[in-house]
Amino acid sequence: LLISSTASAQVAAKKSKTATVVNETVRGSFGEILTTTTGLTLYIQTTGTCTGSCLTIWPPLLMPKHKTKPLGVSTGLATAKLKSRRQVTYEGKRLYTFYTDSGTSTNGENVGGFVVAQVSSAT
Repeated sequence: LLISSTASAQVAAKKSKTATVVNETVRGSFGEILTTTTGLTLYIQTTGTCTGSCLTIWPPLLMPKHKTKPLGVSTGLATAKLKSRRQVTYEGKRLYTFYTDSGTSTNGENVGGFVVAQVSSAT
């Protein structure tokens, strides 16, 4: 059986434990920030811990099922356990979206102790 290089690459990607989940995007006055692969702004929490009903307002960025290593930023991405899934972190801080954001909005900036996740100058 002869398999094309494209088919071989697709099989390798399916078996890989990695997934691109974060992009770097320049957004207005914020400069270079982190976004989801669909363009939603990502946020980090500056105070407290987001649990329970907080997670309805601030949905966590989760790894796709069966994937364990996040890709998309040159350094700083990892994961942390959240119930039965893995939440994506950046430089040790959990990443979230904001429930009213759509497109390129940044409605969650400075709401409830969350701020836009900016790309570190170290990357």
